Amino acid sequence: MKRRPGATAAMYGTLSLLLLLSFLPLVVMLVMSLRDTVSIYTRFWAFPWPPKLANYARALLDLWAPAVRTILLAALSILGIQLFAATAAYGFARIRFPGKEMLFYLVIVLMMIPGVLVLTPNFILASRLGLRDSLGGLGLFYVSGGQVFAIFLLRAFFQEQPEELFESARLDGAGELRCLRHIGLPLSIPVLITLGIMEFLSIYDDLLWPLLMISTKSKETIVMALQHYNPIVDIVVSTPDIGAQTAGYVCSSIPLLLVFVFGMKYYVQGITSGALKA
Repeated sequence: MKRRPGATAAMYGTLSLLLLLSFLPLVVMLVMSLRDTVSIYTRFWAFPWPPKLANYARALLDLWAPAVRTILLAALSILGIQLFAATAAYGFARIRFPGKEMLFYLVIVLMMIPGVLVLTPNFILASRLGLRDSLGGLGLFYVSGGQVFAIFLLRAFFQEQPEELFESARLDGAGELRCLRHIGLPLSIPVLITLGIMEFLSIYDDLLWPLLMISTKSKETIVMALQHYNPIVDIVVSTPDIGAQTAGYVCSSIPLLLVFVFGMKYYVQGITSGALKA
């Protein structure tokens, strides 16, 4: 059906307006991060000139440690998630064993349980195992909690790979682990990157579980540090430095932006990998 020019113009106008409104808070945050507190209070909509780059220097000095700590925690957790999930997903997709379908149905059932319902059991388990106030314990629960979705996603992709490739490798004497390492995983790089981006966003932005697990300031994640990040203008005037505070929010968003920008190509390939296959 052909659309009328007026309807098309209205549709694009509405979409442009919604896009502008979605970016407006980000622009305001960026502008505030380049201004001092006095000008923010007196002239909120003024242009940030000259820009106060000292806000970013202060925010980076205060927040670089929790940011690096969180990035390393997320990277190691993602590595553990993908290592264990890829092995399990390959077994569900390529190996025949009794009870395979029943076990996979249990994985599907676990996907239906809201994460908030397992907070209390996980907290009790972490306390009894002595894993509280430990970044290793925090990462262990991230690895275990990310298995269900990762297994579900990777199993579907492993099933779509040609069986002839694995049969040829088996005829040449390759075992299942070698088939996974040299055939399954290289062909699954887009899906693995997609999974890594999704898990990184989830771990990096998580606040509730770190609040329950971590009680030492030197082990805080970046979101925990931002929660009480409240720099003051100076010692005499105890007014919050809104510019530096907002610069901290901008700096904490940079790793997320970089991960998504550099992984965008593979992310799109991963989420559309099975769209054109019957």
